Formats: sequence, structure tokens, C-alpha cells
Amino acid sequence: MNLDLNEEQELLRDTFAELFAAESSPERVRAAEPQGFDPALWKTLVETGAVGMRVPEALGGSGAGLFESVLIAEQVGRHLASAPLLESIAACAALAACEAPAARPLLERTLAGDALVVLAPRAADDGQVLAPGGAVADAVLGLDGDDLVLVQGPPAHEPAHNLGAAPVARRSLREGPGVERRDVLASGAQARACFERAVEEWRLLAAAALSALGRRAVEIAAEYATERIQFDRPIGAFQGVAHPLADAITNLEGARLLVWDAVCALGEGRPEAGALIPLAFAWASESTGWAVRRALHTHGGYGLSLEYDIQLYQRRGKAWALTAGDPQACWALGGERLWCGAGVALPDPGEVTLDFGLGSKAEAYGREVRRFFEENLTDELRAAAQYDWDGHRPDFHKKMAEAGVAFASWPVEYGGQGRDPFEVTASMLEFERAGWTTHPISTTQIIGESLLRFGSDELKREVIPRITAGDAVVSMGYTEPASGSDVAAAQTRAEQDGDEWVINGQKMFTSGGNVSQYIFLLTRTDPDAPKHRGLTMFLVPTDTPGFEAQAIHTLSDERTNATYYTDLRISDAYRVGDLNAGWAVLAHALEIEHGAGGAATYGIDHRRAVEATVDWAQATRRGKGRAIDDPAVHGRLARTWARARISWLLSLRGLWNGAQGRPDDQGQGPMVKLFGAEAYIADSADLMDLAAPDSILRKDQPGAAGDGEIEFAYRLSTATAIYGGTSEIMRSIIAQQALGMPRSRS
Repeated sequence: MNLDLNEEQELLRDTFAELFAAESSPERVRAAEPQGFDPALWKTLVETGAVGMRVPEALGGSGAGLFESVLIAEQVGRHLASAPLLESIAACAALAACEAPAARPLLERTLAGDALVVLAPRAADDGQVLAPGGAVADAVLGLDGDDLVLVQGPPAHEPAHNLGAAPVARRSLREGPGVERRDVLASGAQARACFERAVEEWRLLAAAALSALGRRAVEIAAEYATERIQFDRPIGAFQGVAHPLADAITNLEGARLLVWDAVCALGEGRPEAGALIPLAFAWASESTGWAVRRALHTHGGYGLSLEYDIQLYQRRGKAWALTAGDPQACWALGGERLWCGAGVALPDPGEVTLDFGLGSKAEAYGREVRRFFEENLTDELRAAAQYDWDGHRPDFHKKMAEAGVAFASWPVEYGGQGRDPFEVTASMLEFERAGWTTHPISTTQIIGESLLRFGSDELKREVIPRITAGDAVVSMGYTEPASGSDVAAAQTRAEQDGDEWVINGQKMFTSGGNVSQYIFLLTRTDPDAPKHRGLTMFLVPTDTPGFEAQAIHTLSDERTNATYYTDLRISDAYRVGDLNAGWAVLAHALEIEHGAGGAATYGIDHRRAVEATVDWAQATRRGKGRAIDDPAVHGRLARTWARARISWLLSLRGLWNGAQGRPDDQGQGPMVKLFGAEAYIADSADLMDLAAPDSILRKDQPGAAGDGEIEFAYRLSTATAIYGGTSEIMRSIIAQQALGMPRSRS
């Protein structure tokens, strides 16, 4: 895996960030309106080689890869560049690949700055196209029927007045007024393939630009909300202001990662590459449109004023997304390519340094885990398998531990194998494939890693070998009846009595508390200290007198517990971390749980629900064909597929950053949790609607859509926005860490 830029890519990004900051300032953007074209900026872009970056060196370009052009496109969007750079990059790449005699002379003139050529990314309608950049272009490349044509002629004197004040104009791709020269560069299948490659490249660049535009709009709104005082507080301290911006930045981060993933898929030749491109464009369009609306709304009435920059982003964020037609159509296009056999010619991405894969080492370990399940998971165990802690079978758990399937990441000296986070993630995927619960292992993993960091040597010597041997699992004891997500308000008391602690109190939702050997317990040890400073963590053996677990059954068929601690006595050796420093210990555990540094697991349940619905749609007849062949069906499925993919990509980013030892100080872990939960909840409801009425049937009922997985996902997803910290808590953290906004909770 590699999600970092190399030195050359960082230099390229920073160079163009500085260029656009100087040459495409808000003042320059305004000065370029209403025409929407800045000739001085264009001259600079030609001189830097940006226009010909995708043209081979032998033809006068720089021969850069697609990802490098994506990095520049992000700066185009961030700075609202008043130049049709993306359309020109795609057109020049197409001309370079074309052997028609008319292509090379125009390409040479364009690279020299003597001409401007753009791609019309929408096929002509009766020979006419509304071309982005068409108002200033000397030539337009487009598809007219079965012909790939290049028309040359003087640009329109005035652009068509439009929402984004962009230099769009209606241009003819046929001979007639305004066309001085028309060349057919290719016909038939060759023409369509060349056009498709250019359009797919343009879509990726446009998606990158849109997501960056949206991000900058949200940053501007966050800055305004931090400075604007109302009711004696910065308005950014109000959740009604901060939380929508947190949602927006999270969605846009997902859009950016989906674009990067599409580039990787092209480089690796993955079968879903052709689908990822329109899906990335559709999601970037949707998330950017929502983000710019929220950003303007944050400014209140001032956002409507032309003196404020935010209206520039609001107008262009919508207009840029529409230059090739309805972006919502890209959902169905992605679905056609995923499940209906639709093909498309794809651009050559060049060298791709990014890598979202877990790596050969992790894949090899994943195969080991798969073999273990194939050889040891009996029919009896499969019949007893459950999603939650009730699926825990101590004997089989011990067998997994002995085989190195559980807790393999822990140090060798404590009985582990020293496996890296990528290997652990690969193993979790095999658990999901086998249908075996990960709850006992993943929860114990989080707590065990906290013990390795904060526990005393004595405690580690006692507990860690028991865990790695498969003789112990650990549950979390954080939440209390009166505190909910405000875990720092815990009132369970621990009072010191010599070398022992006496604990009294109650915890709620202690899943696994009835089968685990230890509880990772948050207690209050100093009632007079501020609530975050008077907390201490303990590891409580559940066989200690004074412990009791009572069942609580949930909507998702999961048993959790209320746990009680009555005059429970434990040695000080079971204290984890320093006295009254429990918040730091808990924060570390929560950081792992939220997806920053632990195994990447978010999106797995989501994906399973989507796959079950795809199976249903492929097997179900609607009208004269399969349900999957209906664009209204595969379009909705593609949207849920893409969002499950984004959830996974955000999780992988947390995995990568954790593996690199980077602190989660930009809200990336909470983004994993927030997006994963909210997308899963919304999409599972949509899948229920799509497969109705058979989707309401449970797994044990004949005819249940998706074998009941859809109905189960609907019930299961509801809890994901609650446990491990509610979505509201995640939004508050993201607003503070990712956007620098004031604290939005007391």
C-alpha cells in the first residue's frame, strides 16, 4: 500500500498551488468574468507545460501520468482557474494518440501557445455541442455521429451567459458558419474508442477539480464561522453550523479518494476501473454541490453578496458538474459497466505510484487464514455462526489463537507473530468471507494494543499471554446509563484502599461482558477534578466477586449487557496507565476503534448488503428482463456500491496513516466512523426499498430478498451511528480537527 505522494509529485502539487494562488486569486477570477477566461493565466499554463503534460515527450509534451494531471486538476478546482485547462489536457492527449494528418499540426500549435483546443465531452446533438472553453477555443474536438471530428475556426466573441461565468459556447461540429476547417480524425469503432478515452480522462480530471473546489468552499465557510460572532459566540461553535460542514468535508475526502482509486484501478487493470470513473464523477458532483450550498448558507445573507468569494464557488461548483450533461446519469453508467457487460475504451494512466492494495505479504497471510477456515470450520460451527459476540465459541477461539489466526499482530515476546496492520486487515476479510464473528477478536485487539502501550509490565505478563493463547477475551466498559456518548462524565467510582481499589457503579452496552474474562473499565478516581482529568482505566477480571452482567437484547439480534460493580476489589496492578490519566488511555483506544491505526474494516458489512442486493437483482425478473438490467435499478445499486467503496477507502487511509505512525490529528479516524455509519444507514434503507416487498423478510423466511441480508443490514446499520461514539460526536471532532472550528460541545 502507498497513499503518499513522492517527492516529484509533491513538488508538482506545490508548484501549481503557488502558481494558481498568484495567478488565479479571487480578484483575478472576478476580473475574468463574465467571459470566464484569463489570457495571462492561460499563457502561464502553456509556458509551464501543463497543457501538454499528457502528451509524450517525443511530441513536445512532458509525458506525465494521469495521476499527475489529477494533482493539477485539484489545484484548478481549488483556485477556480479561469481557463479550460482540463478540456485542453484531454484534447491534447487525444490528438497525440491520433495518427490523422490534421492532428499533429494543431497539437504543435497548441503546445507552442499559438492555438487553444478543447474537448467537447458530450457527443454532438444534430452536429451542435455546448463546449466548455468553446468561447475562446480555436479548435474543438468532438464526436459527431460515428465520426471523431476536429473543427477549427474563430472563437465566439462573447460566451454564452451561464451560471459559472465560464467560457462555454455552442459550437458546430459540421461544416457551415463559424467552421473554417473540419477534419474527420477517425470513424466508426476507432472514433468512438478515441472519444471514450478522452472523455473518461476528462471525467477523472473534472471529478478531481470538483472535489477540491468543494473542499476550499468548506474551508472558507469554516474560517468565516470561526470569526463571525452571534449570541456572544462564534457561530462555528453551534452544531447546526459545524456539523453540516463536517459532513461536507468527509464526503469530499471520500470523493478525492475515489478519484485516486480509479487511477489506481486503471494502472492495475482492475475490472471495475471503467465503472469507477463515472462513479467518481457522479459522487464528486453530488458531494460538491451539497458542500457549496452549505458553505454559502453558513455565511447567511452575506453569502449572497457578490463581494464575498463563496458565491463564486457556489456557482462554479454546480456549473462545472453539468458541462457534459446530467451527472446523475453516471450512476447508471457505472452500474452498466459493473453488472451489465457494458464496455468502454479507457485512457492509459502511465506510471501510477499510488497503491490501495494490502500487499503480497498480507495477501499470503490472508490465504493462510482462508485455509484455516476451510479446514476447521465445521458444518456445526457454521450453523452456530452469528454476527455478534453470541457467535463466540471459546474452544474454536482457542484453536484460532493456536493457529496464529487471532492476535497475530502482537509482539512475539507476548505470544503474537508480529504481523503488520495490512496482514491483520487481510485476515479480517477472510473472517468476513467465512461468516465468522470478528467482535471478540477486534474488541480484544483494540484493548490489548492499549495494554501494550499503557499497561505495566506485570499486567502485560499476566494478560497478554492469556489473550494470545486464546484463553481470554476483553470487553469495553465505557458507557453509563446517565452519560451516553459523554463517556468522560463517567460516575463509576474507584476508591483506593491500600494496595487495592474498590469499585462501585454500572456500565451499559458492555457487549461480550457475559463471556469475556476482563472488562476494560473507565472509572472516576478524583471526583473533585475536571471530568476529563479525574478518570482512571482498569482491567477488571470478570471472575472477581462483585461483578454481574445482565442481558440487553437489541434491534439487530445482538446481545449486549448492563454490567454492575458492587464493592468489587482489585489490585493496583490492574490499573492501566497513570492515576487520573485514564482519558489519554481511552483516547488511544477510541482512535484505533474509529479507524486510525487499526485494521481496516469499515465498509465490509455495507458491501455485503450491496452484493446481496446485486444477487437479488440478477436473479429477479422485472418486466421482460432481469431487474439488474433496468437503469433505475443498477443506477441505485451503483451509488450504494460506490459509497461502500468510499467507506473502505477511508478505512484504508486510516490504516495507512496508522502504519506510518502518524497522529490522527486531522479527523481522519472520525471520518471513517461517520461516513461508514451514515452511508450504511442510508444505503441499507434504499436497498430495502429497491428490493421490496421481499426485502422485509428475515433470513429464516423463504423468498427473502438477498437471503435476508438486506433486512438484516437495515437493522444492523442503525447501531453503527451510535456505538463507539455517535455520529454527532464524530462531526464535532471533524469540525475541530479537520476544519479548525471552535469546540461545538460543552
